[in-house]
Amino acid sequence: MASPKSNEPTEIRCEEKSRGGMCYEVILAEPSADKPTPPATSSPRPKSMTAEEIEQKLLQAEERRKSMEASRLASVGERMTRLEEASRKREENTAAFIAATQAALEDKLDTTTNNREAYLNGLRAKLSDHLNNVDGVRKQLEAQTNDLRQTIEDKLRSAEENRTENLGKMLEKLKEHEDYAQKVRLGHEEAIRQLEERIQAKIAVATNKRESEILKKLETLREHSNKITEAQELINRRQEEAKQQRAQEVAAKEERIKKIQDEKEAKRQEMTKEITEKLELVQENKNKEEEEVKKKAMEKLQKLEIADRNRLELAEKARKALEEHDRRAEMVRANKERIMAAEKQDAASSG
Repeated sequence: MASPKSNEPTEIRCEEKSRGGMCYEVILAEPSADKPTPPATSSPRPKSMTAEEIEQKLLQAEERRKSMEASRLASVGERMTRLEEASRKREENTAAFIAATQAALEDKLDTTTNNREAYLNGLRAKLSDHLNNVDGVRKQLEAQTNDLRQTIEDKLRSAEENRTENLGKMLEKLKEHEDYAQKVRLGHEEAIRQLEERIQAKIAVATNKRESEILKKLETLREHSNKITEAQELINRRQEEAKQQRAQEVAAKEERIKKIQDEKEAKRQEMTKEITEKLELVQENKNKEEEEVKKKAMEKLQKLEIADRNRLELAEKARKALEEHDRRAEMVRANKERIMAAEKQDAASSG
């Protein structure tokens, strides 16, 4: 026969801490024997029970108590497992969202930079082709002028008596040709100016758009500031290379012009004294036209240098704006960290 059951309560203490710092205890115990017994009611007197029946009922009660304790412990453990699983899933989802957002923004920034570089390279290639065409037209005009001068010299040698009449006709043709050349030159200069204005406007629009996108996404892309700085340095290097290339082209053109002038000077020295004053006047007009072409080329070079300086100033302003925005973002981040630290400290002290 089993010994009588002890009246001492059975306690199971389970301590669990949540993210907020709060803790609680789960205490499982038998009902206290010190509780007042309910008043007796006028019920029929139970029949007497044997010792075996009493022992069997005590064993059943003990089994029921253990089953209830096990179910309560299982419920608490399952709840703790669900809380841990939910916290882990929330952290994984947050990390995945941050990684996906950063990757998408990096791809978008790289695509924008590549498109802008390709567009600028295309515009530079078009401008180079246009300048080559202008140079070809200029050479063609010089060749036509040389041919016309040779024709005049031949006619002067072959027909001295008709020289005055032929010179008049040739001078009229030269004047018409110079007017046409002037019109063509003005048209090319206007086209070049319009093209440069469109290039500047598109570059400004692209730069403003890129700056606005960077300012909008800069808070979540602080880690990529080094890449942006490298891209800006690459743009500056390419602009410097383009500037040097344009300077070399201008120097080469000046050298060709000087060589042409030297050749023309040698030819003028070899000319005979039979060249009339009208031909000398034509030659002087030609020299003036060459001086004007050279002057316009120098003016165009100065405009390009001014445009390069403006682009460099815009790039410097954008870099300073980025540095200022990084500094403000760093201050905001430091403030958030201080606030979070203070909240954690308050929660710990309250817990």
